[in-house]
Amino acid sequence: MARDFKHSFKVVAHAELPLVVYNSGFQKCPPGHGWGPGVRDHYLLHYVVSGRGTYEAEGRTFVLSAGDAFLARPETPILYQADREDPWEYYWVGFAGPSAALLLAQTPFTRTHPVLHPAAGERLRQALLDIYKARGADYPSAVRMAGYLQAALGLLMETAPPRGGEALTAYARQGAAFLQQNYSRSIGVEEAARQAGVSRSCLYRAFQAEFGCSPSAYLIRYRIQRATQLLRHSTLPISAVAASVGFEDPLYFSRAFRRAMGQSPTEYRQQNGPRNG
Repeated sequence: MARDFKHSFKVVAHAELPLVVYNSGFQKCPPGHGWGPGVRDHYLLHYVVSGRGTYEAEGRTFVLSAGDAFLARPETPILYQADREDPWEYYWVGFAGPSAALLLAQTPFTRTHPVLHPAAGERLRQALLDIYKARGADYPSAVRMAGYLQAALGLLMETAPPRGGEALTAYARQGAAFLQQNYSRSIGVEEAARQAGVSRSCLYRAFQAEFGCSPSAYLIRYRIQRATQLLRHSTLPISAVAASVGFEDPLYFSRAFRRAMGQSPTEYRQQNGPRNG
């Protein structure tokens, strides 16, 4: 039996990137070696290249062997352990970031199916090895590792079946985050759709499913919400409040505000503004 070994790398300071590698490596486990029960604060993907082991998650136990992959989700109790007679060897990567859930939603992984047997097994192993080879504590290394991680997730997406519900949720949240970050600019639904990587019509369906409104209505609602904060806590003229939250036309802002709040911006400030606090 081959002697056990472990090669691993852990990132201490996490870069500000949409996708961030936390750790990576590969290991030939000693008999019975395992981790858990416990929870991680990030996603953790393993790919088994030889041997056997078990993975417990979401109240289920899975028996894995060469060619299988398993995913652990943040804050989800897990336990995985190498077989005592034929312990596994695996490659892994731990990761997080704003884009992590969106990308994983395009793979066959689900909460009820955290294990799969990817067709592109050897290419996945190589992509995980490339992450480890690109390791480093500086920002360029973080970018390179994230790039190889995207390549690995792309391999998992190749045979992914349509995943309406989870994918739509991820698209909606990605689009909403973009709108919230850019509400003060002159932006449109097309930009939000490009940011989420989907068509305008797909983003519309995602917002209807997740928020019960269109992306345009969501943006107006968020702008009005920000406007109420300025009206309560600042003495900016109404026209300046309108411009600050992305309305180029003060009259259109006033009409939109009245539809949403049942009163004009001036009336709202008179009742809730800083002079009345």
